[in-house]
Amino acid sequence: MHGRWRIGIIDAGARATAAVLALVAAAGCGGGTDDPGSPQATAGGGSSGGPAGDAGAAMACGAPAPATDACGAVATGSLTPCGHDADGQPSQTGTLEIRQPDGTKMYTCATSWSTGGSGGYWFDQPEQFMSDPQSCCGGAATSVAAPTAPQPAIGPLGAPHAPRDIKPQESAAPGAGPLKQNPFAVVVRDPAGGAAFQTALATWQTWAGDGNAHAAPDGSSYYLDQFAPINYAILETSDGLPVVVIGPEVSVTADGKAPLGHPTLGVCPDGGGAALVLMAGEIAGTVLTNHSGRFGHDTSVTQDALDTAARLFNCLGITVDSTTYYPPKP
Repeated sequence: MHGRWRIGIIDAGARATAAVLALVAAAGCGGGTDDPGSPQATAGGGSSGGPAGDAGAAMACGAPAPATDACGAVATGSLTPCGHDADGQPSQTGTLEIRQPDGTKMYTCATSWSTGGSGGYWFDQPEQFMSDPQSCCGGAATSVAAPTAPQPAIGPLGAPHAPRDIKPQESAAPGAGPLKQNPFAVVVRDPAGGAAFQTALATWQTWAGDGNAHAAPDGSSYYLDQFAPINYAILETSDGLPVVVIGPEVSVTADGKAPLGHPTLGVCPDGGGAALVLMAGEIAGTVLTNHSGRFGHDTSVTQDALDTAARLFNCLGITVDSTTYYPPKP
């Protein structure tokens, strides 16, 4: 079967616990790319690989997941234009405010704006962070160090980084307000989510490409294009626990040209999106990629990091047996 609708939403809880990750590492799920079960792929887009992880690692992920909500444990984002033009459109410059769990804020500077579902705010240098929003709106630059977090126990998954662009339909208002939450997206925390996925996938396959708007859990409606990808993002809590969020790339229009992409794979129902991720990509069948136009620019997303992500997915009950690696976009 060669469509892109493969892995559906996994209706699970908020995040993996430190105990789960310790068990994963003890089971051999946290090793490097020399592990016999680690999937390997050719840089530049080739894919290959044997089994990613093993039965022992999957059992290690079976520890009870906590009821703790991840919403207060990861960074969230909100857009603010520096101004508006005579037609009410956002100015060409603006800011993405990144709010950390402890309340501290940093900003990345939007450098251009365009209308339409494929437009939005573009960030020339999303890896540069400022302490003051006026740094993006004509004030003196107040650069600060990039955000950091402890390396997850399972291994390297990349460094926290911001998106390259955010579409108009991905924030509360075009170019302004909190990043939206994809209403279908869920957080995966344990193998129980794998069983829920099987049920969700069967439903999604009946929806994909039917031309109808389908109701999301929050009551909103979106279209599922026949070949729309299943997106994922790996976020991280301040204490170094990875948070996997998976959702379909749904569109507010029937033609699929106004999608909700990776920045909307957050963990807060009220919005805030994924302002920082370790890695983002797509799932196609049992193949895991780091293919993301929004987050695929960061050099920390290496083949090794993708292989670690594959082990994490297997530990969480999502079968990945190969990877396809995409080098960072310039």
